[in-house]
Amino acid sequence: MEAPAPEKFFRVTAQIPGGWGESLSWILEKEGYGTNMEVRGFPSGLLSGEPIPAAERETMVLLVDPSRRDSLSNRMEELAQLWKWESRSWDLKFEEREDQDWEALWRARWKPFRCGRFVIYPHFAQVNKLPLRERDIPLQMVAGSSFGTGGHSSTRMALRSLLRWWEEAPFRSLLDLGTGSGILGISAAVLGVDRVAGMDIDPASAPQATKTAQANKVGGRCSFWRGSLESAAGEWEVVMGNLQSDILRHYAPLISKRLCPGGRFFAGGILDLKAKKTIDSLKAAELVLLKTQLRGRWCTAEFQKK
Repeated sequence: MEAPAPEKFFRVTAQIPGGWGESLSWILEKEGYGTNMEVRGFPSGLLSGEPIPAAERETMVLLVDPSRRDSLSNRMEELAQLWKWESRSWDLKFEEREDQDWEALWRARWKPFRCGRFVIYPHFAQVNKLPLRERDIPLQMVAGSSFGTGGHSSTRMALRSLLRWWEEAPFRSLLDLGTGSGILGISAAVLGVDRVAGMDIDPASAPQATKTAQANKVGGRCSFWRGSLESAAGEWEVVMGNLQSDILRHYAPLISKRLCPGGRFFAGGILDLKAKKTIDSLKAAELVLLKTQLRGRWCTAEFQKK
């Protein structure tokens, strides 16, 4: 297997205040600072208004390209100030590694799990040994560094919405903005969607998503490329954007433009404190709010174009 990680990289151990692991993991991975291999502590984050436990700490382990070491240190300083962390409450430890087996790290981290009817499993697991139920939908994930293996709250909520929409009224096309590992688009193709496309600025995203689509025998119906949201074209019955709140707000008019009349949009990755502003921006772009969900600190919203 062709490993997406560089031959030399840093294994970064981050000790951070309790309750911030999921939020920090989401931001760093989406900004391309590395793959979060491990989180210990509060797996779902804190709810808005809850105090941060002073005595609790979390541990995160990231794999970071050497060229981004200084950038990561600076970004952590910025986030620590933004979140008002005390200087002694967090630290980073960098360990240089060579010729590390990327897939071995992924194997140690990854176990099959269920999300609605989807049973998501790593490519090295034997599907015939999974405890599948009659209506379960197996979905194989290929090892890689891009975000979105289904473990994050927003991704799981997106998968459930996708499955519910398909069962209510099957659709023929889906566009996944910031596709990461490709899990949402590939899940749609596995369900039976004819035309799936997704883009991401992460250079590892498109190759990994393409391999995963091929592994699930839906490569012919999926197209993935490296690019920003502006690189998408046409109108789509369903658009999914599991993105940061600020990105959703900025691109709200473009998202609306990509939807056909009556098309549906899933917005994920919205921090609870930014939910109202984000939803208002999408509503201002001629999208009608259908439903919101909250899990931990993460909000998702479903819309329909007028």
